[in-house]
Amino acid sequence: MSDPPDPSLEPAESRAVELLRLVGSQTPAVSSRFTSELVERARRQRAVAVPLRAVGGLVAAIAFAVAGAVRSGRGQERR
Repeated sequence: MSDPPDPSLEPAESRAVELLRLVGSQTPAVSSRFTSELVERARRQRAVAVPLRAVGGLVAAIAFAVAGAVRSGRGQERR
């Protein structure tokens, strides 16, 4: 049995304590392929992350250039 709830805790806090005790007492089952699947997922994410960062940098540079062009164009009078 679990300990009686602390009366000084709010219901949400009491439930959180109960859930933490439950997590701490039950170890989840891990398959024998867990490590290899985890490494495989990490490698796929890394393969995608590097090009996405490059594209993000390119988009940021273009946005900065466009913003600079718009700002510099506002100060001139059109004839």
